[in-house]
Formats: sequence, C-alpha cells, structure tokens
Amino acid sequence: MIPDDIRNIEIEKQYQTIDFNWLNLHYKTTVSIVFFTLVVECLMSVVFARSGLIHTNIQRYVLKYIMIPSGLNLICILAETLIMKSGVFSQKQKIYSVSLMLVLISFVLFTVHSGFTATYYIFPGAIMMTIIYADQRLTGITATFCIVSASFSEIFIKWDSDKVGIFDSSLSMGNFLVSMVILVIFSAASMVVIRFEQKKNDASIRTDLERHQLKQSIQVDELTGIFNRKALDEAMSVMEIEKPCEDHILAVVDIDHFKSINDRFGHFMGDRCLIEFARVLMEHSCVYTPYRYGGDEFCLLFHNISMEEAVLVCEEIRRLTEEIRIEEEKEIRFTASFGLSAYSSPLNASRLFVLSDYALYDAKKFRNSVRVYEKGMKIAE
Repeated sequence: MIPDDIRNIEIEKQYQTIDFNWLNLHYKTTVSIVFFTLVVECLMSVVFARSGLIHTNIQRYVLKYIMIPSGLNLICILAETLIMKSGVFSQKQKIYSVSLMLVLISFVLFTVHSGFTATYYIFPGAIMMTIIYADQRLTGITATFCIVSASFSEIFIKWDSDKVGIFDSSLSMGNFLVSMVILVIFSAASMVVIRFEQKKNDASIRTDLERHQLKQSIQVDELTGIFNRKALDEAMSVMEIEKPCEDHILAVVDIDHFKSINDRFGHFMGDRCLIEFARVLMEHSCVYTPYRYGGDEFCLLFHNISMEEAVLVCEEIRRLTEEIRIEEEKEIRFTASFGLSAYSSPLNASRLFVLSDYALYDAKKFRNSVRVYEKGMKIAE
C-alpha cells in the first residue's frame, strides 16, 4: 500500500522529469540560436561586402558585428554548459541559469542589430521558453530582465552608428514604445497562462490521488490495512501476463488454531491477533507484498528472490509471530504455518496457489513450521 505523501512525491518526480527534458531542449535551443546567428552574420557580411552596403572597412565590420557579439554569446554558452554539467547546481538553479543566459544572448543580438525593428521580438521568445516550467517567479524575472535589457540597449547603447536613436526620431520612439507595450502584454499573458497551467496541474494531482485512494479502498483489507484477495487476484493476473520471465514465489500462511482463539477469547481478540500478525508482515514487506486472503489466511508474493531467501524470511516471520503479545490479553499466544511454491512458465496463477496450499497442508501437520512444495505433495493422501 502506497501512502498519499509518497504517491504525491512520485507525481512531483514525474513533473521534475518533464522539466528536466524541457531544460535540455531549452539549453540546446540556446546553443542553436548562437551558432545559427553566427552563420547568418557571416553570410550577411559577405552579401553586404559585395553589395557595397558596408560603410566602414571590412576588418572593423567583422570585429564589431561578428567577433565581439559571437564571442560574448559563446562565453554565455560556455557558462551554460559548465552549469548544466555541474553536479553542484540543483535542477531549479540550472533552469534559472539557462533562462537568464538566453535573455543575455538576446540582449547582445538585439543591441548589435537593433536597427532592425524585428529584433524586438527576440525577447518574447526567451519568455515563451519559460512557460512550460509553470513557475510564475521564473517567468516574471525573465520578463523583467527582457524589458530592462531592451530599454537599456535603446536608451544607453548605440552600437550601429547608422541607427537613428529613439530620442532623435518620433518613428523610432513610436516603434520602441509599441514594442515595449507588446512585450509587457506578452509577459502578462504568459503569467496568466502559467497560473491556469498550475491550477490544471494541481487538479491533475488531486484527481490522481483520489483515483489512487479509491483503488486502495477497493483493494485494501479494512481490518488489517494490507491488500485483500481482490488485490492478490489482480497481482497474480499481472504476473501471468506481464512478467512471466521474472522469479515469483507464493507463500500461503495460516494462523495455527485460530478458531480456538476466537472460541476462547472472543472475536474481538481474534481480530486483534489478525491486526498484530499483519503488522509483523508489513515490517518485512520490502521483499514481498502481503495480502489477506480471507479469515486467518494470508499470502505473501515474493518477487525476484530465491527460494532459500524466501524461506529465511518466512522463518523470521514465524519466529516474530511467537513473540506477539496482545496488551489486553497477555495470555494469548499463537503461531503460524507457511507453505511456499515457486512460479514457472507452465504454471498458471491458480495452480501456483494450489501447490502452495499443498505445502501449507504439510506444514499444518506439525504447526508453526515452514514447508516448500515438493513434487508428489497432496492435500489428502
């Protein structure tokens, strides 16, 4: 039985896996942008040189529009790569680093090519890449850096000497203001999308937990808190269909002289014995899954464990069962018998149970013992 808090952790891990996969794509996209723009800038320099559009010497142009911006962007990529490969930084820190590095790269590209109005739309791309993380704080910080970077570049930096400044032309000022408004609106819309995405994720988690709780209520024994017969039937069906190549061992367990405990001490004390016995089974459930088959009969389904190891586990449970004491009635003592058989491909689940029952019958002849099915065992001679 999986507690809700553990189930919640499993769901969170699935979301972290999605974030991790997107982070890798985010990083690769950033690297691709840098190398793509480097190739485009080199091609543009050739075209401009041949068409006579370069108003300065070619060496200065290459230094200003290729070497410096590409060098700065490659430094950003190098820093990103070191952070991504480092085991020091958490996944969240890597997400923030890659997101802000993309803003810095966008700032360099925008500053160098701000003569083109279309370069304003580099920044919405950096914001959009953060939406999938569904982290309003991350998107808010990224959007703020984008707006500040674009404004700082327009107001204080004039990389292209031919560019008309925003304070020198009403058209440039208009383009700047419109672009800032669009950037702000896009940022606000992204925050709204993230808010609804978070609500959808929360609803999905709640639905999954509710579905898990409903399944548990159907498959868990109310008295002992371990899985019931329905859960055992399902597990053995899965064993037949999905995992025929794995090693499985079924132990059928019966409390010795349980009827006499009910007759002498009452059904309430009998229930207490079942609860205490189930508690002992749960304490060792890391190597098997325990089920209450019905009445005082239990089943243990072992996975990928040898018969020798399974027998040792059952012997330990048998020993601990002898030590069980009921607080309200210390006079109660009881033991348990175990019958084991191993699953193999010619067998089906029903036959496996029958063979374990044969072994249990042999154990019940002696009581408080563990027996493994051997060929020729029968319930009755």
